[in-house]
Amino acid sequence: MNVNITKQTLEGALDSASFPVVAALLVHFTGDISILDKLPRPNQAVLGEIQGFLSNEDKKTIKKIAVKEIDKFYSNFGNDDIYVPSNEELHKMMNFIVGETVSSDYIPMMLSDLDISSHDLNSGFKPANSSLEVLIIGAGMSGILAAIKLAERGIKFKIYEKNIDLGGTWYENQYPGSRVDIANHFYSYSFEENHQWSEHFSQQPELLDYFKKCFHKYDIQKTTYFETQVTDMKFDDSTKAWEVDSICKGKSNKEMISIVISCVGQLNQPKIPDIKDLDKFSGNMFHSSKWPDSDVITKKKVAVVGSGASAFQIVPSIAQSCEALTIFQRSPPWMFPNPKYHERVDEAKKWLLENLPFYSRWYRFLLFYPGSDQLLDSLFIDPSWKANQDSINQQNDEMRELFTSAMLSQISDKSLIDKVIPTYPPFGKRMLQDNGAWLEALHLPNVTLLSEGVEQMSAKGIVSSKQELEFDTVIFATGFKAQDFFYPINIDGGLGNFRSIYKDSPQSYLGITFSSMPNFFAMYGPGTNLAHAGSIIFNSECQINYICSAIEYMLNNDHKVIRVKAEVEKDYQDKFDSRHKKMVWQDERVSSWYQNSKGKVVTTSPWRLVEYWNWTNNFNADEYDF
Repeated sequence: MNVNITKQTLEGALDSASFPVVAALLVHFTGDISILDKLPRPNQAVLGEIQGFLSNEDKKTIKKIAVKEIDKFYSNFGNDDIYVPSNEELHKMMNFIVGETVSSDYIPMMLSDLDISSHDLNSGFKPANSSLEVLIIGAGMSGILAAIKLAERGIKFKIYEKNIDLGGTWYENQYPGSRVDIANHFYSYSFEENHQWSEHFSQQPELLDYFKKCFHKYDIQKTTYFETQVTDMKFDDSTKAWEVDSICKGKSNKEMISIVISCVGQLNQPKIPDIKDLDKFSGNMFHSSKWPDSDVITKKKVAVVGSGASAFQIVPSIAQSCEALTIFQRSPPWMFPNPKYHERVDEAKKWLLENLPFYSRWYRFLLFYPGSDQLLDSLFIDPSWKANQDSINQQNDEMRELFTSAMLSQISDKSLIDKVIPTYPPFGKRMLQDNGAWLEALHLPNVTLLSEGVEQMSAKGIVSSKQELEFDTVIFATGFKAQDFFYPINIDGGLGNFRSIYKDSPQSYLGITFSSMPNFFAMYGPGTNLAHAGSIIFNSECQINYICSAIEYMLNNDHKVIRVKAEVEKDYQDKFDSRHKKMVWQDERVSSWYQNSKGKVVTTSPWRLVEYWNWTNNFNADEYDF
């Protein structure tokens, strides 16, 4: 018997299991796909619901059979003997787990992510087989991923990171309450699972630790240069390379680099509003991503400017420590009810993920599939919809009623209702996870919510619409310069400075390549933020797969230059813009960081995940000039 799996341990752990997953696992343990026909069938999966709405009796039936079959398997065999189903059988298992037929369009993508083979890439690394060198800018989530995948393919690289340590957004955003809002067992590299997440939506220290472990496991530190800021890049047609200027620990450096991959992301340059007399304030003042080491909260009069994702996490975390806390809100956020948002992962669940073969892979699938593309159709504006001004179609209006009802159920102070119920359509801005913490904090006697922005400050505090309010500390939870791509790097691909040409309306192909910048690739580039499904790590894996394919094509064909054709870029951009004109994110009632100064969406993807996966999984050299 497997040293980790005894009948007694299994019986205890299964009480914490996802039973649709356990039922499907029995195919692995019995080698018999027909066993699914003998088990209670889950209902259609819903994002965040992992039990398929099975009754307690159904769960008991599955558990009884599972204990018998798994114990029987380990009495006679070991993990090396576990059955690996055919793709056709895997499809049937998918259908069973999510309680519906998984469309054939999605099978290749889901099989790729499911990947029930080995996930250890270390043994597959190849020695660099070319003099060509890639510069990765940034050692956050996507930079680490890029390094791992380039090394896997034997492509030489180095990383320049402006900070003193790795982690990107998870290094910089160390404010109280900072956590991910995608379920952690999906918000992780597909090939590098973590079975020991302490929470379902982990906090910043644990996320940073995960990326550090990946960074060191794959030995990336040998080719990473910290405190190194790229300042200028200019493509030299004569050498077919980038002339890159950087500053490393105060020392200027100039060099030639064959290929550059930007991994600076969209959310790394803090945005402070243009406020009159900002410099006059004499107290503590900082952006949420620059949280100080000293305690400037406890028993202080604190102002939080903004009510988006950062404020939503900060306010419940600090409210009870403040003498008084005032929130300045331009518009309230829509919230998605999620009681598990702060929930810890119990030890039995960790045991299942760690010890039961393929449990973690199928659990990830159950988190992924219901949250893939089902929502997208509801985000298109119905031109004939007139029933409610705060929604864009029938389904969107039903969601509005659901979210409104969930909020109203938490509100006892009726004066808050008009302040916290949005008047724009749901999903128009970033949706926030609601486990009750935000509205509970707003009910505290020392917390005040003002429905106004900040226009002017003074030495003592903030001049509101009615009076001057005194504060010890002002926190700007006001987001980032998301539309200012690659800032502050000056990039000239031969046609002039990228930002000077495009301002806040960049042109790209897939958000990855640019006709104005040869030998240049971006991860989390323009139009690749996800607001309807998936996780940014999923998108990043799509992007680096495409980038590696392009670089390998260059190497295999001895090309020195790669540039996407202008007509290919234009066709993609036209389709991108055309689709957004029909969607909620560009609705005239909505204003958000997804949009540029003209109200056009430039940060966020309008595509189905499966569309983007297919495009990035099939590099087409005909779309490029070499």
